[in-house]
Amino acid sequence: MTVGRRGRILPAWVFVAAYAVLLLCVPTRLIVGPIGAPGTPANLLAIAGLLWWLCSLVGGLGQAHGATLVRSAFAIFAAACLVSYASGHLGGWSQPADIHQRSDRLWERADVHQVTEVIASASDRGLLALAGWAGILLVTADGIRSWEQLDRLVDWIVHAAGAVAAMAVAQYFTGINLAAYLHVPGLVGLVDFGNALSRSDLNRVVATSAHPIELGVVMAALLPLASYRALREPRRPGPWIPVALVGVAALMSVSRSAVVVLGVASVVLFVGWPTRTRLVAMVAAVPLALALRVALPGLLGTIRSLFTGLAGDPSVAGRTDDYPLVFRLVEMRPLTGQGLFTFVPMVYRTVDNQLLILLLELGVLGTLAFAVLFLAAQVAAWTPRRLGLPHQQCQLGYAVSASMVGIVASYATFDALSFRQVAGLTFLFFGLAGAVHHLSRATARVTVGASPPSTSVGATGADATPRRVPAT
Repeated sequence: MTVGRRGRILPAWVFVAAYAVLLLCVPTRLIVGPIGAPGTPANLLAIAGLLWWLCSLVGGLGQAHGATLVRSAFAIFAAACLVSYASGHLGGWSQPADIHQRSDRLWERADVHQVTEVIASASDRGLLALAGWAGILLVTADGIRSWEQLDRLVDWIVHAAGAVAAMAVAQYFTGINLAAYLHVPGLVGLVDFGNALSRSDLNRVVATSAHPIELGVVMAALLPLASYRALREPRRPGPWIPVALVGVAALMSVSRSAVVVLGVASVVLFVGWPTRTRLVAMVAAVPLALALRVALPGLLGTIRSLFTGLAGDPSVAGRTDDYPLVFRLVEMRPLTGQGLFTFVPMVYRTVDNQLLILLLELGVLGTLAFAVLFLAAQVAAWTPRRLGLPHQQCQLGYAVSASMVGIVASYATFDALSFRQVAGLTFLFFGLAGAVHHLSRATARVTVGASPPSTSVGATGADATPRRVPAT
């Protein structure tokens, strides 16, 4: 997908790379003031991407023709979101008398008019967020023209992640958030910047994110892509620097969610790696843990304590206490929900479980639609293996799959879609899976067809001649 047929004024991978840089490197607190919360530079660019994709579709300038796996699954999810939006506006909203959570400082009692005004505005923000998610997913899935472009895009995503991780490492040792000194003309702060939070006398880093949990999940979810980039050229030391920074920054968030994402993503990577890489990883794990213990005293012990005392942890008890109330509210609109982003803490309460929030906002149908989208993206990411494509392309698919599984696993531990970086990365990963899928199928068609493997959708470099496989 480009601006024109003859001249590639703006290749899609450059557009997506710009989105990733804005999403990760511009603090999420900075927005375009008149637009409000949806007015982050990354989200506005993504909405422009949706308009670009639609124009390309109507004008026949892009590759968005016919049904594809990820695009079809996203269409189902988007339709479910629109149905829930209509359901909320037609059925109205109210504030149950027993909804208040005593420890929730955001809660306020409101009459029907106030509730309607607040939630209607939130539902509109949900539509703007959906438009941004659609834009970045569709441009990524349909616009990447070659494996080389996809590798360049991954490089830029990893570079941006490394820059944010470097800020986080500096914040861990100094307690100063360098992101507070980033000023972008035309943007204003939605809320004040804060320095590092603390847990067991350790700084919990934030960097450009809204909260240490968000930063930890983002860094942990991006580690598979950083690892893929480093393993592409394992003898070069440079690509390993972002791997180290991103991995350490995830731990410095001192977050259970980050550890969960790291663990789940590592399992997927371990399954996909060749035997030799698995053995090297297992051998290197012990000295790496010892080095971290020496270089960052107290960090690993604090992280271990987060999981050893779960039974008496008040934050875990608070999450489980939400279940009866949430399921009672779901019963009011079980199928369609009340609209994306409408479970506002000011009116209801904070629920630290995105899966439960999906049930509340999108109902059973919308939650199942999201599950279908996630599974479709997983199938798409593993397409290179199914088609027997070269090693590097399979490894990229595994990395994308691991990032998706990791970030969606965090949905069970906090309200993930309320955080812009986590939400944006989720749909960027889905788009990457779509790109892997269509490039794999195109490569397979080139291999068995009359066209030479030097076309734009073929492999490059050492992978220029893939094994002969059937086109599916």
